[in-house]
Amino acid sequence: MNLILEESALDETVRQFFDKAEESGFERREGQVEMAVEISDAVSGKHPLAVEAEVGIGKSIAYLVPLVINFFRERRQVIISTSTIALQEQLEKDIHSVLNMLGVKAEVITAKGMKNYVCGRRLKSRMMHNHETSVLEMINKKFDDGIAERKDLRLNFPEEVWNGICINSYGDRCSSCNYIHKCKYYEIRARLRTANCFVICNQNMLVSHLINRNMGGSGIFNNNVRTIVIDEAHNLETKFRDAYTLSMNKPQIINELEKVIEQLKNKKLINETIAMLNTVFRFLGVDVKRQKKNIDGDTQTFYYNETPEAKELLFRIRRNMTKIEELSGSKLYSLAFLHKLCNIGKKNLIWLDDSSILKICICKKNIRSDISKLLFKSGVSTILTSATLSSGGINGYNYFLDSIGYPNVAKASEPKVSPFDYDNNTMLYTTSVLPYPSNDNREEYCIRSIPEIVRLLNVTKGKALILFTAKTDMEYVYKKLSNMALPYNFIMQGLGPSQEYLIRKFKDDIDSVLLGTGTFWEGINVEGEALSQVIIFKLPFPVPDPMIEYKMSLVKDPIGEVAVPEMIIKLKQGAGRLIRCSTDKGIVSILDPRVSMSSRSSYNKKAKSSLFQTNITENINELEVFWNMVNDKKEDS
Repeated sequence: MNLILEESALDETVRQFFDKAEESGFERREGQVEMAVEISDAVSGKHPLAVEAEVGIGKSIAYLVPLVINFFRERRQVIISTSTIALQEQLEKDIHSVLNMLGVKAEVITAKGMKNYVCGRRLKSRMMHNHETSVLEMINKKFDDGIAERKDLRLNFPEEVWNGICINSYGDRCSSCNYIHKCKYYEIRARLRTANCFVICNQNMLVSHLINRNMGGSGIFNNNVRTIVIDEAHNLETKFRDAYTLSMNKPQIINELEKVIEQLKNKKLINETIAMLNTVFRFLGVDVKRQKKNIDGDTQTFYYNETPEAKELLFRIRRNMTKIEELSGSKLYSLAFLHKLCNIGKKNLIWLDDSSILKICICKKNIRSDISKLLFKSGVSTILTSATLSSGGINGYNYFLDSIGYPNVAKASEPKVSPFDYDNNTMLYTTSVLPYPSNDNREEYCIRSIPEIVRLLNVTKGKALILFTAKTDMEYVYKKLSNMALPYNFIMQGLGPSQEYLIRKFKDDIDSVLLGTGTFWEGINVEGEALSQVIIFKLPFPVPDPMIEYKMSLVKDPIGEVAVPEMIIKLKQGAGRLIRCSTDKGIVSILDPRVSMSSRSSYNKKAKSSLFQTNITENINELEVFWNMVNDKKEDS
């Protein structure tokens, strides 16, 4: 492409790019061009921009074109941050495509998380202890040949093997490691500090960099960065809260105590402290089990309900550990956490996390100002984009933007509407045959859902993704459907080595049905006939937890201003699994009666209008007619 990159204003050069690309056969999408021009203005003016780009807009090309052109004007490092490895790898291909179209070259570094790489020291140590010898020998041979990234190993082995040999920490001591010359991750981190290039990183790495720089550190990336793009930005608040959260579990504390036990004559003090720790965490574990029974949905976050007995034990544990620290002369890092826990103030949230091992978590309640300070610095253009930033209505961006402290003077662009033909190719099915979901009638809801799901599966002859908000509901439905001798294979999340494996299996078996929860709401991209229907089992309202409760305490209408926006953003993500390319056709079915035509819920219309589907029915016969008509058109074409 014959284009002078440094002569005209950036927005004009970007327009010229798309004009010439169209002349060369590149499909022109007005929403994409409009988004690219808006990003050009933000990059040139060094101000923030938030823009929602629906599926089909081609948002990555929309931001990459102005970024690439501007790179050759400023020659500064550009950071593009996203939430999944799959998108990182796709972005690497897209950047090279834009560079090739422009006939220019630039360095592109895809910086994945440290746990994607082999740690030479840990690998050699594990081999010395004769664990999984044959597997480790194959990995070691590849490592010695310069292959250190997990995906490049192309070997199948248990997850626990990888957890024992991947990089699990990175710091100053890595520079003196005997295997530094073979460490791919060390090489990448070194280049990130100095190179003027395109960096594609995950959001955790970006957040760590910003926090480290703010605390006076040198950060991870080049100091000359003036442009940051954050794709899948709807995850941002969670990423920052995770980074600001302090946590401690029982094994961490006991491990610290056991390290200093030899330095003390009074072993009784440590043994007494460990016994009290066991009692406290036993109390907490019992309470978590109680909370789980009263929750309709999946969560790993629970309330920290401190009993007077537990509180007294924690004070005694802190007193003992203070003595242990004094007597041993060793710094106990868990003691600082206990000081904070015993003096929790009104500005902090405290909760329990049961995702892997039970731990106590503490985080400042209001992190909006912290996020704003880090993301929206003067002289830096921060672009936020996703297919699901808004939650519907005139002020649809407000919930997301408020949560990250988006500057009032900054621009939020009009959402870019998908070019896909939803009117002719999709239909939304709602129903009122099921009871309003609640924890009290959970079993009845599940029982009555089965015949409705079967009817819907028969319309599309399988080829469906069923999304759940609770693992127990998913397991119940899977068991029932699997035992009904239906002509479809049922695939459930968790019954396979990885999400990628299950999705590949789902794609290969065209008529199969995939059941999922959690990451499956936004982690699936299946084009074509294999995914012809998305069934939403229940509306994805957030499960009550300390963070949601805190947000609700700040507004006049907790349901309308917090719960509903959270639900709609996730609903859009789930429904968005259906149409992934211009030739896709299908049905979104919502079993939850709260969006049925007879429902009087305050959010009924708002929830349905947030979806792309304009054809809506509650008549299964109409649904069958529509589906047959769509397939007849497909055969004629």
